Amino acid sequence: MNELQSWLDNPDRDYAEGVALFAQYSKNKALVRYFQTGTARFRMGKLVYEIGKVAKTVSDERANKWANSQPSAPYQAPSTPNAPTHFKGQTKNMVIPDFILAAKKEVAALYALIDKRHRELYDLGTSNADDVVRHRKRILDERKPAIQRADRLYRLKEEWFALDDGTAREQVSNDIREMLAAPLEEQPTICAPVETRHATSLQTNVSGLTDLQLSKRRTQLRSSITKTQNMLQYQSIRKAASPTPMPKGPKRDEYEQKLKALKAEFKAVTEELARRSAN
Repeated sequence: MNELQSWLDNPDRDYAEGVALFAQYSKNKALVRYFQTGTARFRMGKLVYEIGKVAKTVSDERANKWANSQPSAPYQAPSTPNAPTHFKGQTKNMVIPDFILAAKKEVAALYALIDKRHRELYDLGTSNADDVVRHRKRILDERKPAIQRADRLYRLKEEWFALDDGTAREQVSNDIREMLAAPLEEQPTICAPVETRHATSLQTNVSGLTDLQLSKRRTQLRSSITKTQNMLQYQSIRKAASPTPMPKGPKRDEYEQKLKALKAEFKAVTEELARRSAN
């Protein structure tokens, strides 16, 4: 596992360390400067997304380098009934639906809009004059739905790639289409993260997953557990300067139920990986 993947797998990611790693591996100098001039509060989500892409590129390059160093007559593994023919989330030779491409395009556009609002806030300065305060509030009010929509649409898109064809993926597909059809100011109200709303259908049958799929799911669960705990303690997917616990009510109950389910699944995945390692 390379240092990029190690950073991604760490639930307590350090923003400065992530920016330094991205600068080391990425050739996009403009994007590097974008992260260097920002903060974890506003740009951590996009940094995780971009480092994930870089990590995959590095992994593919290493795999190609290894493949090119092998003899010209490739080894043919014996066929076994239980041998997996593909990995969940694999995109090579996969026909990506139009709504997924549209979701990816909209997430990129939302990030651009959020960055524009950040620059407007920076240019506005720190004055507390009445007109500046009103302008600042307007910018914040316009930015909030864009941040929420980008986060939810990105998580739905990633969940679609992580699922096999079936009821769960179809439900996520419908959610994505519904979000894309709604204007930004009228987006569907989904208070809880996607995993809670599909808690029943998204439970992982750990015994039926490959080692690679289990490892990926464990990483996803670590991230989801951290974000859910932060929502309960800070009402944000990232830690804030001081705790602002979510008040008692249906929303908190839903997040607590989600956290319990995520921890149970994480335990099952971890135990299954340990069992396989011992054999």
